Amino acid sequence: MERRGSMEIWAALSLLVVCVLVGAVEGSVVWDRASGGYFAGWLVVFVLFLVLLGVAAARRTPATAIGRLALVAPAVLATSALALLSPNPGGMSLILLVFGTAICAHHLDLRLIAIVISWNALVIVAALSGVGPLVEGSAPVPELALATMLYTLLQVASAVMVWSQERVAEALRDVTVAHVELQSTSALLAESSQAQERLRISRELHDVLGHQLTVLSVELEVATHQVDGPAREHVVRARTLAKELLGDVRSVVGTERERSFDLASALARVAQEVPHPQVHLDIDPDLEVGDGHSTTLVRAVQEVTTNTIRHAEAENLWISLANADGLLRLEARDDGRGAPRLTAGHGLNGLRERVEAQGGRLDVAGSSGFTGSSGFAVLVELPVDVPADVSVPA
Repeated sequence: MERRGSMEIWAALSLLVVCVLVGAVEGSVVWDRASGGYFAGWLVVFVLFLVLLGVAAARRTPATAIGRLALVAPAVLATSALALLSPNPGGMSLILLVFGTAICAHHLDLRLIAIVISWNALVIVAALSGVGPLVEGSAPVPELALATMLYTLLQVASAVMVWSQERVAEALRDVTVAHVELQSTSALLAESSQAQERLRISRELHDVLGHQLTVLSVELEVATHQVDGPAREHVVRARTLAKELLGDVRSVVGTERERSFDLASALARVAQEVPHPQVHLDIDPDLEVGDGHSTTLVRAVQEVTTNTIRHAEAENLWISLANADGLLRLEARDDGRGAPRLTAGHGLNGLRERVEAQGGRLDVAGSSGFTGSSGFAVLVELPVDVPADVSVPA
């Protein structure tokens, strides 16, 4: 994830450097051919273009179509103004149109991207036709057609590249969600299989070996009353060993029956190998959780993690689990965009029903809320469920 973030930073810096270089070349031409007031106005538009392009590149994609248009439209219009204000209609300012289209492809769907490319094509035609205030005359028709086609194809290529990258990122999110769901289900199935196998072995030990050792102890007890002399000492010693062995078997049976769900390992398995966001697990090592609550907590971590991957666009997800004031407290939060107006889906509603069925409660905050920070947060509280002592019958 750190590598991904550094690559994005370097790409943004490279784009900024190229835009500044293009602006320096175009600005020198404007300085030579126009008055100081015109150059000052051009410089204001160029700086505004850099700011708007930076905002569109840095901001997360809004959820609504109107929000996405409001984010990219100012940058597109500023780029169009620079192309028309340039004294050189076929100059480097047209490259800025390609950059603007690439940023738009990061936020818009294919239909809106096509509209932006069409708009920029009209701007190119207008600039080459002498619409700009510093342009004298129109470019020849072959040059106009060639330049329009060239820059339109460059826009299409950059938009397709960025749009394809977004689809790859979306596919990676889907694969990551499937991986988390598979890991949580595998952890629960593995723990269930192991618990059933431990129970089967403990029953076999008790019913077969324990029964035989009990019979052996009784037989040796009878033998101690029927044997005299040196042989009696060996019979008594054998009886003692048989009783000790029977006690060891009962201890093993009790231990196997009382072994609880390995919750820490199960949660670590759910969160492992998640490429983005980075999951930070903090689990109290001394925590004792019953099997019923363990299953609920694993499912809660699964739901929180998959929601963060799908919707939050977060860099980090923090999950903590501890015993607080007699309650099992699972708290999860991310540093994503949050949701001021939260609408719970089937996953959160199902998790709420599962938690409430075990006497707990679920709180969800789309932004700030009980965590006091931005991002999405989930709080699960369950009554402490310590496994009851299992008595082994004689």
